[in-house]
Amino acid sequence: MSKLKGRRVWGAALLALLSILIAASLTCTMSIAPYYAGDEALAGYGGLYRFFIYCLRSFRADVGVSSCLALGAGALLYAVCRLRPNLRELVTSGVFGALFSFMQVLGRSYAENQNWNAVFGTRFVLFRAFVIFLGQGLLSACLALLAFRLVDRVGEQTLAPAPFSWKRLLTVAGLVALCWLPYYLLFFPGLNNPDTSMQIAWALHYPTDWLKYSPVRGENVYATNHHPYFTTLLFGLFAQFGLALGNISYGVAAYNLLQLFATALAMAGSWFYLRHLGLSEKATRAGLVFTALFPLFPLYAITMLKDSLFSLACLTLTVLLFELARTRGACLKQNRFCVLLFCNAWLVMFSKNQGVYFIVLIGLACLAYKGVRGRAAVSLLLPAALFQVVWTGILLPMWNVAPGGKQETLGLLFQQTARCVLTYPDDVSQEEEDAIRAILDYDRFGVLYDPMQSDNIKFTFNQDATDEEMSAYYKAWLQMLRRHPDAYVQALISNVYAGFYVQHETPLSYTHYDNREVMAYPELCVPLPARLERWETPIMLALRGVQHIPGMGLLFSIGFFPWVILFFFLDALRRKRYGLLLPLLPCILSIAVLLVSPVSGSYRYAMPLTYAIPFLLGGCLLLPAPKADDADPPVLGIGNADETPTLGTDGGADEPPTP
Repeated sequence: MSKLKGRRVWGAALLALLSILIAASLTCTMSIAPYYAGDEALAGYGGLYRFFIYCLRSFRADVGVSSCLALGAGALLYAVCRLRPNLRELVTSGVFGALFSFMQVLGRSYAENQNWNAVFGTRFVLFRAFVIFLGQGLLSACLALLAFRLVDRVGEQTLAPAPFSWKRLLTVAGLVALCWLPYYLLFFPGLNNPDTSMQIAWALHYPTDWLKYSPVRGENVYATNHHPYFTTLLFGLFAQFGLALGNISYGVAAYNLLQLFATALAMAGSWFYLRHLGLSEKATRAGLVFTALFPLFPLYAITMLKDSLFSLACLTLTVLLFELARTRGACLKQNRFCVLLFCNAWLVMFSKNQGVYFIVLIGLACLAYKGVRGRAAVSLLLPAALFQVVWTGILLPMWNVAPGGKQETLGLLFQQTARCVLTYPDDVSQEEEDAIRAILDYDRFGVLYDPMQSDNIKFTFNQDATDEEMSAYYKAWLQMLRRHPDAYVQALISNVYAGFYVQHETPLSYTHYDNREVMAYPELCVPLPARLERWETPIMLALRGVQHIPGMGLLFSIGFFPWVILFFFLDALRRKRYGLLLPLLPCILSIAVLLVSPVSGSYRYAMPLTYAIPFLLGGCLLLPAPKADDADPPVLGIGNADETPTLGTDGGADEPPTP
């Protein structure tokens, strides 16, 4: 009895200590000012005394707030202990907590200082960062574990497959589009960014300054493949339609309206598909309501932008991959499914330049399904090969479409070079300086360098650089990397951290049609409506306010989306449902794009995640956890072995709900 009491006392003490740790990690400052980390007034005191003073300065907070946080943390830890998690759950939740916490601590340092000095500074600064990492890591691991169990509980409510009704789907999609229509009317004829107006000019053979960012230039070159030429032709077609009617605005309005309905149909259809597979009516209804009311969906559905089309294509690809994994590849035996996958692959590649890499990698992953490898190759790898050989290698040169400049793939290297030069200006040899000058505008690094955006530096790239000059630059880049790897790593983190830091804020959406690239051509400009001109500032403030709604801010955080995908990934490993990894691939590859994107924390690069996450959540809830006697579940399957593809049947009595 005494031993049992002793264990309870020690357990309660440990629980209290961990609760205090979590509370301290949430209220601790990460300031690197001398007052916190190097006050000269304390120089005459012993190291232990100074360390104690630094702790008081950093970890002090309002007693009431700290006490409430500690009590809440204690209740959370107690609830987690009662769950009695197994080793696999502890490992997966621990991995999530460690990765999430590390990136938040590092991201906070970069958000405040644009360097890692608040993490890797003095010994005390390192200790303080470690305490914050431990506390927040423990908290996020506990929340992940609770989320795992919540998924299990909701998944147990999976019902029998429900009939699929195309008539009902079109009705519900129309209702979703109706909920989005006020955005369309408010921002009529729609939104864009400068890339779109530039593409329209290219399609109509109007010269633009942007053509100088290609190694191929000439009188007959009016476009480059810097932006996918298919979308250039598509936007140009609708622009011509508007000009034929007397105003380009009509063409822009027509395109955005069609894109709005297509997006509403795809998103509503993904929920109907899940309901058809057995997702509960309550979960389906909640998903449809969220789709109708979440503002990011309509804001980008009415944006004439390659990223909106690419995100839509990635969503439909995710649904097809889910069906492929659910049936263990059996659906590839149906010609209809192969045609859908084949066409979807083309849309992914046509709408974004990195789409071809998406299709190749996903196609290679699909080759794991024995018996349908030939069909998988024809549906995915064949389009990729044709795209590279016919579209990129033959048709674009035949149409005088110039390739994109090398700066698009070398932007990160240029950022690293600029940061290294600015951080260590006295440690650049004359040979290295000459090599850099031949490629970039060396003298303007101090003015142009933006830690979170590579465009300013990369657009000074010399398009006429010879192979010898490029080789000399690569040699200089490697030499400087050996001497100052810290500058290179910091340049990389600055360029990507906002995509993984949940407290980073960026404007939710574009708020008007941007004409800056075609100001010289009035007929290609879409005038800003008078009502929107009056209301643009209040609209911007309202959109910013949405990001600060208590409890909902994470839904609008770019830095939150990759962690949701990581949660799905770890949940698939935890439940040994490895087939779920296949439909995650478009999102995983989109996260990889965030690591090399030219702008850190931009919504348009994260939109494929935003579009797909609700569907992936529904798919996660659809699948119950393995039973205790399911010791060795199928490696590549997440459904029953004898299940056949069920992408759609005629309607029946049990139909999905309306939002």
